[in-house]
Amino acid sequence: MLKTRKTKLYFAVIILVAAAILAVVGFGIRNIVAAGKTQAPGGSPSPTPQVVVQEVEKIREVEKLVEVEKEISAEILQDGLKDMGFLVTEEYYFTEVASYSSIKTLFNLELPFSESSYLVSYEGSVTAGIDFTGVRVVKDEEQKRITVFLPLPQIQTVSIDPESFVLHHEKQSILNPTSVADYNSSLIELERSALDKALERGLLDHAGEHARLVVQNFVGSLVDLREYRLSIR
Repeated sequence: MLKTRKTKLYFAVIILVAAAILAVVGFGIRNIVAAGKTQAPGGSPSPTPQVVVQEVEKIREVEKLVEVEKEISAEILQDGLKDMGFLVTEEYYFTEVASYSSIKTLFNLELPFSESSYLVSYEGSVTAGIDFTGVRVVKDEEQKRITVFLPLPQIQTVSIDPESFVLHHEKQSILNPTSVADYNSSLIELERSALDKALERGLLDHAGEHARLVVQNFVGSLVDLREYRLSIR
């Protein structure tokens, strides 16, 4: 919507400027022709006061349209930010180790040769960001202040790269073989461990900081921040 408004504005400015230029050129040609009939060669016709007033009014209309371009409303800023959708602003990469060990027991006694275990590692990432569809913008012209209210950062994904799988150790017992369920359980625990570490390292805080930087750059590209004070909450 922001691009459509800007495009319409640019076309309007171009049309008005072109009209003003054509009017001036046309007026000059008419005066030259008239001068050729009534004045000696080398005469310099002067525009009438009425024509001067008309041209000044057209220039003022162009200036008003340019001024509208500068007056970016809170709605335009808000719609532009909402168009970003969910924006990932921080990513945490990890390498986690998953281990599993199981021994069969009988009457609380460990059975010999019944231990199965493995040790594997995976690489992956945890992403976090802001859902910009929930952003709200308030613009105070009297105070010259723009306030942007951002939703809280959220975890977007916790993903493991299956191609990064490395088997460091494996021990299988025919009395106690491991199953697919054992591997799945280990992966779930691995994802939880990676997420906990990402949160401990301030993933959400960093996501919020980077989101505020995105907002500052976006608003600054449309509004002169030397004139307005930007507050991001």
